[in-house]
Amino acid sequence: MLITLDWLHYHYYKFNREYFGDLLPSIELKISRSKNTWGFAAFTFDYDNDTIIPKSITISNYFDSPEDVKLNTLLHEMIHIADYTFNPHHFIKNHKRVHGNSYDAHGWWFKQECERLKEFGWDIQKYISEEATSISKLSENSKRCLKNKKDHCLLCIITSKTKAFALKTDVNKIKDVKKAIKKISKHDWFMFLDGYIETVSFYKTNDERIAAHRSCCKKLTGKKMPISKLEYYLNTYKCIKYKK
Repeated sequence: MLITLDWLHYHYYKFNREYFGDLLPSIELKISRSKNTWGFAAFTFDYDNDTIIPKSITISNYFDSPEDVKLNTLLHEMIHIADYTFNPHHFIKNHKRVHGNSYDAHGWWFKQECERLKEFGWDIQKYISEEATSISKLSENSKRCLKNKKDHCLLCIITSKTKAFALKTDVNKIKDVKKAIKKISKHDWFMFLDGYIETVSFYKTNDERIAAHRSCCKKLTGKKMPISKLEYYLNTYKCIKYKK
């Protein structure tokens, strides 16, 4: 199933009453299309008062999953909201942020809550289970987005005498990428490529690994390599010189 905001609000407040004593705060509930995060619970720091403020839960509709998978994901994130609400000292002390090596948000407290909810028939894990992944599939919207990304995917290759720099963009951002390249100083290109820029070329690729990356526009990020590795890189991703 794909969830709706009405579904999300209904089950958040239902679970709040049933499992958390109606003590969790009213927060923003959101739906995303993230493929990397099935769910996410956010908070903001209140350094002045040595506390944190639970902010939101976001559940992804990238995958079309059975309802139990969505419910488990929501409860997983609600455990984090409970941690933020009842134990702000886990995350902030003496007006400073507690770093991950001092407190694991999926550590003892999270596991304790998972065990408590197991008594109600829930099986909540630190990570999405292989079983949940196997019974989930790409939503139709995700399929359309992925196809659109593949159809528009381009690699911009920038070279000097000794180095090459590859960045992912798309057919609609060629002009913006070219402008961004012109704005970068010669010193910056020296840092990137150990020499001045010689060529800027665009290549078409339908590789899903490349298509899934964020498209560069004004900010240029990518992969630097020796010029000797460039041909192998282009062959790996079956790149064809792009002609508009």
